[in-house]
Formats: sequence, structure tokens, C-alpha cells
Amino acid sequence: MPINSNTLHIGGVAHLSTTYEGLLSLTDSLNASGQILGLLNLAMRNPQITIPEVGQILRLDVVLSARIIRIANTAFFFKTTRTCHTIEEALTRVGLREIARLVATSNMRDRAPDYLQTYGLSGEQFNKSVRFTAAACQLIAAEIQMNANLAYLAGLIRPLGILVLNQWSSKHVPVIAKPAWSRVGDLLKWEQATFGLNHLNVSSFITREWGLPKVVSESIEKSSGPSHSVNNCPMTLILQTADALAKSNRVALFGHHDGSALDKECLNFLGIKTVKLIEISREASRKSQKVAV
Repeated sequence: MPINSNTLHIGGVAHLSTTYEGLLSLTDSLNASGQILGLLNLAMRNPQITIPEVGQILRLDVVLSARIIRIANTAFFFKTTRTCHTIEEALTRVGLREIARLVATSNMRDRAPDYLQTYGLSGEQFNKSVRFTAAACQLIAAEIQMNANLAYLAGLIRPLGILVLNQWSSKHVPVIAKPAWSRVGDLLKWEQATFGLNHLNVSSFITREWGLPKVVSESIEKSSGPSHSVNNCPMTLILQTADALAKSNRVALFGHHDGSALDKECLNFLGIKTVKLIEISREASRKSQKVAV
């Protein structure tokens, strides 16, 4: 369900009144502004968008522009002898379809600290898991002929709330014990009891504020429910399947592969056979390594 309170709670007691705008401000303070991602996705809906227009958006963040140029000069994209030096040259080389994915990945990676104390995760663990899951979402969506770019975005942003809540607790509750959430046995219930909302609530809210497509925020919000309850939201089923693949590949943020993670009802609804998921899983590992620039 959507966020229905303006207050975050610590241990069930109101600790600090925080408006929705405060949550958004806290998110942006983690690093590069998410507004650029929202502007870029809005612009990319225009089939007549030009490279200079996209370049103008990216120039709002100098660090991000420099990283895109560097990525364009890596071995994966650098097929000529001439190095590109401008954002327009980088966009021409990388391609407008690819740029939104690279920007989103870069944006998300920059937000992760070296260590997420509240959740007992290293920044590298977080980024590795997010890259794999996003790539798996993209591949699953392409297989069933859904919007692969939106699926990638949903997979990438789904755990954003973890970074926000970690940042919150590091400032206001610095002594949360590492295994605190695991003792409860349910991450979302622990977050609800500790903060007054869970990380999916936060992620969904922020995607709406960033102006990203409604299907992204809705799929994130619903992704904690059982598959039979979200059959009318294929994007949510994609998120759940990608999460199951992350568990089976031991790159999930939380939880372990238990042999039942790949819900047969979910796979039947999506029309994907288990053998195809093996191929998707391998390709997701390869793609996730590719974007770790």
C-alpha cells in the first residue's frame, strides 16, 4: 500500500516528523539527483528527441556526463581509433536506447555507501545484486515482449528504499544491530515496525516523485505480495522472478535459494519455461558485469 504517514517511526514510536518531500530530499542527498533520471525518461518518450536535447539534460550533472563519456570510451563501445570527448559524441556511440539504462545504473551505484550498516551489507554486495536483478528483469521482459527498458528500471530502483532507510537510520539511530532485522525473520515487517514503512513503500513513492512511468511504481509497491495476487501486473511478476533468480545465483540482497523460489504459477502466467530461465540467468550475469564500469 502507498505511504500513508508523514512520520517515520523508530521502534514504533514517532522519532522525527518527516514529510514526503523530506524523503525525496534525503534520497537526492545520497548523490546524483534522481530528477535527471525522471527528465531523461520523460524525454525518451518523444520519438523525435535529438542527441543535443538529451545532452542538455545530462549536462545538469557534470559528474554523470563525465562518466557517460568514460563509458563510451571503454572496450565494449570503443570500436574506432578516435576517442570521444563530448557528451554528444558519447551519446552517438552508445546510442539513445542504451543511455537511459546506463544513466540509471550509474545513478543507483553512486547512491550506495561502502557499507550499509543497518542491513549488514557492503556497497559492492548491494550493487552486484541490483545489477543482476535489473538485467534479469530486462531479459525476462524482452522474452515475453514487454517493455524491457521499463523492466530494467523497475528492477534497478526497487531496492532504492533500502539506501534511503539506511541513510535515515545512520543519522538518527546509529546503534541498530546488524542482525536486528534477521531476528524478526521478515525484512518488510521489521522495517515497518522500525521505521513505520518499508523500503518498497519508499521506492514506490520516490519513483512517482521522479516522474517515472506509473507501471514502475505500481509494480514495486506490489512486489512483496504472492504471485497469484498480482497476475494482473506482469511487471510485478517479472520483479519476483528476477528476485528468485538472484537467490538461486546467490546474489540476492536477502534470503537464500530454497528450491521453491521460482513460483510455477508465476512462470506459467508469464509463459516462460524453466529451461529458458537458465539462459536468462547466465546472460544476466554477463550483462551485469558489463555495466559495472
